[in-house]
Amino acid sequence: MTILITGGLGYIGSHISKIADQKVIIIDNQSNSLLDYKKILPNAKVFTEDLNYENVCKIFKIYDIDSVIHLAGSKSVKESLEFPLNYYSNNVSSSIGLLSAMIEFNVNKLIFSSSATVYGNDNNSPLKENFLTKYINPYGHSKIIIEEIIENCCASYSNFSAISLRYFNPIGAHSDGSLGDRPKGKPLNLMPLIVDSVFGKKLTVFGNDYPTADGTCLRDYIHIMDLAEAHLICLKNFNNIKYDVFNVGLGMGISVLDLIDTFEQVNRVKVNFKIGERRQGDAAISFADNSKFKKRFNWSPKYDYKIMCKDSWGHRNINQE
Repeated sequence: MTILITGGLGYIGSHISKIADQKVIIIDNQSNSLLDYKKILPNAKVFTEDLNYENVCKIFKIYDIDSVIHLAGSKSVKESLEFPLNYYSNNVSSSIGLLSAMIEFNVNKLIFSSSATVYGNDNNSPLKENFLTKYINPYGHSKIIIEEIIENCCASYSNFSAISLRYFNPIGAHSDGSLGDRPKGKPLNLMPLIVDSVFGKKLTVFGNDYPTADGTCLRDYIHIMDLAEAHLICLKNFNNIKYDVFNVGLGMGISVLDLIDTFEQVNRVKVNFKIGERRQGDAAISFADNSKFKKRFNWSPKYDYKIMCKDSWGHRNINQE
């Protein structure tokens, strides 16, 4: 089995590539990756190009690909509000190019990187796959559109099958410290911001007056190694799936202040933070019902919040700038 991973040099893709026992081909333009892939992923064949129909066809002509993990795309909610056309172009148009090439070359298995963002803010947690989707920003809308396009392809092409995985906030790092969440530019996700705050960059906690135990937003997270393994488990157990959607999260929420406190206790460091104003669009509580994935694949996440915090800090200690 040979896998094509789009966006395979990013946070999620690099972890999948590192633990995959199949041959891995990667296409990634490195727009959001600082990874020294020749050192960290020496066995992967990497194409540092944009994701589009022509470039994917070129890869399919060279390699006998039988499945695709589609991770490539822009992911900043803030940027999607500022530059919506860029997000629809980068995310939706590139996905159409990928799907067109897959259909042409008879590559019939796809796992798509979706997001819990597709649930919007109106559904009550735990969030279930059969809830109505609703977007609150162009980023979330692009994920909904791509899910719908993929589902249409599965309905129209008899041999084509796909799974959309709706992620809930991956954090953590590979246990050997070689990989972690280190994007280009300013970090956008909470855990890299927590780590940076130990080194003097003050973290802003957006709001402490939500209807939660400590007033801060409650979210579901999953260790990056659990998330990487979830993709590979899906690939190996595609039987009897035409199209389906699965949540991938721990299934247990934690507040921002509790996550900070866990990080401090586990790593014996002090997080430098302040309380700021609420951000527009933030839901008070969002966590997954992950029972569908657990039942279908007979698999559960292995790592708790303490290990997520420990591994996030361990990666930064090994890779200090």
